[in-house]
Amino acid sequence: MLAHIDSRGLRLHARIPFPLNVIGSKYEYVLMKVLGYMTDADWIYRFRIGSYLVDKLANRVVLPLIHGEVITPDELEYMLYRLEREGHTMALGICECRHGENNLTKEMVDGQDPNYTCVMIGDWGKGHLSVYPELYRSVTADELVETARFWHERGRILTGWGLGTAHGFLASYCHCKPEYCVPLRNQIKRGNKVFSRGYSYAVVDPELCMGPDKCSFDCSSRCYFDAIVERDGKAHVDPELCYGCGQCFLYCPSGAVQAQRREHSDIVFCAPDLLGYE
Repeated sequence: MLAHIDSRGLRLHARIPFPLNVIGSKYEYVLMKVLGYMTDADWIYRFRIGSYLVDKLANRVVLPLIHGEVITPDELEYMLYRLEREGHTMALGICECRHGENNLTKEMVDGQDPNYTCVMIGDWGKGHLSVYPELYRSVTADELVETARFWHERGRILTGWGLGTAHGFLASYCHCKPEYCVPLRNQIKRGNKVFSRGYSYAVVDPELCMGPDKCSFDCSSRCYFDAIVERDGKAHVDPELCYGCGQCFLYCPSGAVQAQRREHSDIVFCAPDLLGYE
């Protein structure tokens, strides 16, 4: 694969040969269908050999090739406007996990359709627009920023996706929730590390925290990674479990939770300069 190089020498978006792009875009939902079945098929894990083979497949083949990274709405906003300035295609469309599981239910959440929560970037976006013009449409950064904040406020985390270890190669991002997101459900249910932790982790000021008995915001229920526990009547965040998704530190009503930059981060696709960090 060739890659677009920015002024700092960082690869931003890989150039996938268009025929492969079209094939990948057309059948991405099939991969999600298979992964979803393997995640939810409890019978596989009742047998040691089945569990062993599936875990090897996940950790030796799938995850090294395709995995996600957690980002915050502010980081995403900076990234989207940069992508728009550089002329990269951005396409909003059907959730590939729901597509694969044939779960495109007719419902609305505060006026928005939760089925349309996947964003394809660059050539990957062009491929999806070509293959599924009825399911994907080109969108502006303004619309995507509004959409991201809408779903993030309603409990979905933002995850960027790429391929392999190509630095800065962002192929897509999603608004994820365990009920619908196969990768997130796999990490929670099967323990595979599908996502890399973000650039920040949450820190609680016990002097400001009102505690679960008085606070109207249940931050622990918004944390899909079980990083928040009660300690001495206050919320406490384990920095090793925290993925920095922002579900707690962006919405804490008393301002007791703040984001702290992580010293070492293994984010690959969402390079620091792509998210506004120099």
